[in-house]
Amino acid sequence: MKIVFKEGWKIERPETELDAFAKRFIKCLGQARVNYVIVSGYVSILFGRSRNSEDIDLFIEADEEKFVELWRAASPYFECINALEQEAFNDYLNNGIALRFAERNKAIPNMEVKLAKTDLDEWSLKNAEVIQFNGTPIRVSPLELQIAFKLFLGSDKDFEDARHLWLVTKSHLNKMRLQGFFARLNVFKEANEWLK
Repeated sequence: MKIVFKEGWKIERPETELDAFAKRFIKCLGQARVNYVIVSGYVSILFGRSRNSEDIDLFIEADEEKFVELWRAASPYFECINALEQEAFNDYLNNGIALRFAERNKAIPNMEVKLAKTDLDEWSLKNAEVIQFNGTPIRVSPLELQIAFKLFLGSDKDFEDARHLWLVTKSHLNKMRLQGFFARLNVFKEANEWLK
């Protein structure tokens, strides 16, 4: 595996089935011209953390018309496993309920799709980092927010995700921004314990 920071992050490593799944769904997002940002566990996996995940979390920026474009771009390859097309946007996404897209006739892995609702969700979308992964651009939540939010979530898995991202990327993080997110999420204690 090779992780390099030079005018942005470049990652080269063998691809897993989860990586291939992510790339296929990202291609559909691109076809529909839907802005997105990947958050949570897959970000640490992308940066080489060895752990399993059944889903990939992402926020999208879309109105109903744009969402229909995404549904149509994805439908030849993916199916929504928890909602029908006519109810997906208004009854699910607009009410803060995630949609789960999986490849046809499979349930795992799945893409957990949500609309950005909070100011931090919106900030992640507007300030996403573009990671070059084996030549494919992937938009992820800024790592400073990702690390702080994982500490905020507080499970052992989340702490380990935060520590992995910290160890791999710390020499290129914006330390003032990171401290700001520690303060915003009140995780200085967790940071002192896990980020050594």
